[in-house]
Amino acid sequence: MIFYKDEQFGFYEIFNEENGTLIRSDVCGVDPICRSFPELLDVGIMGHCDSRYDCKLAGIDCYQKGDSIATPHMTSSDFDLIARQAAGKTFQIALGGAGDPSKHPEFQKILRICKHYRIVPNLTTSGYGLTDNEIQNIKEYCGAVAVSWYSRIIGGRESNTATIEAVNRLVKEGCTTNIHYVISNQTIDEAIYRLENDLFPQGINAVIFILYKPVGYGRKDKVVSQSELLKKFLRLAVKKHRFRVGFDTCFTPAVLRFCMDDIPVNCIDACEAGTFSMYIDSQLIAYPCSFGIDYKVNGISLKDNTIRDVWNSELFSQLRKSGDKRCFGCEDKLYCLGGCKLGLDINLCKGLKEDNKKFFLK
Repeated sequence: MIFYKDEQFGFYEIFNEENGTLIRSDVCGVDPICRSFPELLDVGIMGHCDSRYDCKLAGIDCYQKGDSIATPHMTSSDFDLIARQAAGKTFQIALGGAGDPSKHPEFQKILRICKHYRIVPNLTTSGYGLTDNEIQNIKEYCGAVAVSWYSRIIGGRESNTATIEAVNRLVKEGCTTNIHYVISNQTIDEAIYRLENDLFPQGINAVIFILYKPVGYGRKDKVVSQSELLKKFLRLAVKKHRFRVGFDTCFTPAVLRFCMDDIPVNCIDACEAGTFSMYIDSQLIAYPCSFGIDYKVNGISLKDNTIRDVWNSELFSQLRKSGDKRCFGCEDKLYCLGGCKLGLDINLCKGLKEDNKKFFLK
């Protein structure tokens, strides 16, 4: 158990290293809306994708275009530089980048660096080519692993055996295994069908629904919009299932709009880019969010600056102040929590119903 008091804002946090439970407390009278140092670091140790074509063949629109770039992977010495600065302040490091992090040539060494600095590593994998050795490293060092869900139901059968096999092998070995399921206008129908018929693998810890974003190979015409179908999906997702269910914070405006009767307001987070989390790519360029790398957001090099320097920079400061420009002047901004800070065209807020505002005004 790690106890943390923010040196600038004064609020307290408790983090359980064993199960990942995090509590932010306002017992001191301070509402924890920003941290003096990142609580989570999203570190892109992979500069490019080594599997190249598997994801594209599965119909996945890689937001980092990993198959078309040849950027070098992060070195273990650069990773140590990050972890050393984060020790005692950052609870978790999400390993990722433009390819599967378990394919990094120094994967085990990077995991051991995390352990040395008492930071919990987590990662997301496509599941392609996952080896027994990689699974054992994940089991020994990682808090959790997420498998990107690439399978569809076609003719009553799963279309991607690699996804299913990866999940089952990780579960069998005792890894805390989650599924990352991207919701687009092409996948939302099947998500509803799977939830209604309990068609996710046995033994998983959670399904995390992630909003499709028009970044990298992503296309605007696939972005899900406000609709009765979205309402149906969200209200079904928040019901009780044999596994836990979560959403990335891009869903927050829609969750607040449609699910107020099912989820306590204080369990719903706003976008944490630049307030609780930071992304660092394989070349030590830091951004508020990993989706900013392909969205005209300039990063700041950690070769010339510390993490704290970047965190306190004008770039991050302006992001915290600006939020989504489309929210300026909107009387409902308080209730939808502001949308995407980068201004990605994914905003699911179209104003909240008057009867939902009572949950915030208690």
